[in-house]
Amino acid sequence: MRVPRRRRRRSRKGSSTGDAYELFLDALCNALGVIMFILLCVVVFTKPPEGDRVENDPAVTAESTKALTAQAATLERTLSSLLQALAAVPPSGDPAIIKRWQEVLAELDQMHSKKLAEVDAEANARARLRASAKSVTDAEERKRNIDEELARLDDVRKKQNTVIQFVRIARFRPDARKSVLLLCADGRVVAAKVEGKGQEISEPTGTGIPILDAASARLAVSQLFAGKVPSAWRAEVAVWPSGYKAYKLLERELIAQKFGINPLPVPSGEPIREGVGGIQ
Repeated sequence: MRVPRRRRRRSRKGSSTGDAYELFLDALCNALGVIMFILLCVVVFTKPPEGDRVENDPAVTAESTKALTAQAATLERTLSSLLQALAAVPPSGDPAIIKRWQEVLAELDQMHSKKLAEVDAEANARARLRASAKSVTDAEERKRNIDEELARLDDVRKKQNTVIQFVRIARFRPDARKSVLLLCADGRVVAAKVEGKGQEISEPTGTGIPILDAASARLAVSQLFAGKVPSAWRAEVAVWPSGYKAYKLLERELIAQKFGINPLPVPSGEPIREGVGGIQ
């Protein structure tokens, strides 16, 4: 009876060991299954879609690689030149650099001053040009005014040349008085100088006594007839159109002083001749 009991105990012990081993295997398989599931999920969810795949063209890849290589070489050369230039730069505070910088600043100041002077000179030149243009415009305006005034005076002279009429003072008996030949032209009066028989006397311009009013006419008579009395002297007057106004003032004064007067109208530009209008 003892022997079977011992065998039964041993069988119980062996069965408990097998259960533990099975449990271990079961747990290990479950863990491996979970790990495999996780890896499978990672692979599935991180796999790119079929449509996003881009097939690499060898020719394009070669061109891109060549361009990148050239760009890298260019950048390397630029970096080398910059490093060399940086190595050649003297340290900060170098007297030579400071002196050169000051010279450059002085040159820039001179260039700035020169440019300002050029701008001022150009502005002055433009101002002078505008002033000269205005002067030319003013001169042209004055010339037009003078031309218009000359044209108006010429018209007035022509009208006077056509409408001049004199009221002659008639002498009913022979006049034995001596005559003084007066010339009225250009707003003036002057005594004529007769040097010989048959002489022609032209229209005087710019000479003689100007007659502007009654006072100047009285002064002219006193000068032209100085030392002469009305009983022994009379006036013969040749009048051109430019002296008609002066003659009318002179005429009043001659009549007022009792001098006889014999006017002779002469066309503009023509001389007077001997024997015309009582002139001897």
